[in-house]
Amino acid sequence: MPSIKVNDIHFSYNMEPILENISLSFGKGNLYGILGPNGCGKTTFLNIVGRLLKQNYGDILVNEISLEQMSIKEIAKNLAYVQQKSETLDFNFTVEEIVLMGRYSYIDRFSRESEEDHKIVNDILKDLNLEELRDREYNKLSGGEQQKVMIARAIAQQTKIILLDEPTSHLDINYKLEFMELFQKFVQKGILILIVLHDLNLAAQFCDKIILLNNGKIHAFGDVTETITEQNVKEVYNVDVIIESNPITQSTYVIPISNYLNSKFKIKQVPDEKKIHIIAGGGTAINFLSLISNVNTSIGVLHVLDDDHTMAEKMQIKTISEAPFSPISSKTLKLLETAIHQSNIVILANVPFGNANLVNLQVLDQFSGKIIIIEETPIEDRDFTDGKATELYHRISQKKDVYKTSSIEEMLKIKERLLHN
Repeated sequence: MPSIKVNDIHFSYNMEPILENISLSFGKGNLYGILGPNGCGKTTFLNIVGRLLKQNYGDILVNEISLEQMSIKEIAKNLAYVQQKSETLDFNFTVEEIVLMGRYSYIDRFSRESEEDHKIVNDILKDLNLEELRDREYNKLSGGEQQKVMIARAIAQQTKIILLDEPTSHLDINYKLEFMELFQKFVQKGILILIVLHDLNLAAQFCDKIILLNNGKIHAFGDVTETITEQNVKEVYNVDVIIESNPITQSTYVIPISNYLNSKFKIKQVPDEKKIHIIAGGGTAINFLSLISNVNTSIGVLHVLDDDHTMAEKMQIKTISEAPFSPISSKTLKLLETAIHQSNIVILANVPFGNANLVNLQVLDQFSGKIIIIEETPIEDRDFTDGKATELYHRISQKKDVYKTSSIEEMLKIKERLLHN
């Protein structure tokens, strides 16, 4: 049964403490995500567990045996390690030769690979869809392909414990998802995996347990919902976030409320009499709601349970609400008309329109003030009203003082210019 026990690990570099008082236990069948800001000790911790570094004091037991008592070959039979970046090799080994290197701990010094070794490698190449790359030179592969080969080499070691240091960094989203789904399959077969990640949402979606490190110490350890919390993320990363449930995967989802763009565009606080109203829905405002924090803001009409509604309520933005799946009532309509006509600027997000929310466009059509339209996709692709929304949208677009953009950053620049001119 694979297990790791870390007992009171300490590690310093040039007298500077990197890890302090780290004690943890890991068991089979779990995917453990190691998270924390840059410089917190994530990679150092993994390197110590993988015996690439030696702790100053403390002990590590792998499968109930101290690493101190294991030879390099014995460690290789118990632990497989995949480093953060794909390795650049001095010699042009083929993919098959690289994966065969994972079998060296099982081969006697003066022997060659056995038929069993080649069978194991062939099976791995097939399982990871690497058969077509078998004879390709490793150094000529893409970064994602190289990383997959290194993971294949680790699998060839046939260990029950795999250590991975940010294996998805700098990779396209398709490779990230492919790798994380692959690791989940290993875990279901009883393999214990420790993986260093920097993407909180990727970790929340795929990991079973989270180790949250900060300043070389354990800040939190446990299930995703226990560790990835608004308070913990604020304390560890010094950033405000909203924690939601992903409506598709039902996993924890982290939405950062960042001041980055605010500072980038030198956004200034504006007087309370300046007002912005946002027309959104279906999550189309989530990416910029936190960036409209310097001005009196309202949003709506939004149906309760809509993602934008949930976000706006959490941020305490004035929200004009309607019951789920209900048409907009006359009372709500009056609130919308008042909010829009009292605004200096109305921001129209990239909203899909149906008969239930068409009234937002109808009221906006009567507005004579400044309008910023965020158009990420053509209105025709978002119109579910037999052309009514498209007609209104194009009429609004042709008004004076209408500014159209596909970029959130450009929208912020326009907003600042209009508010301070």
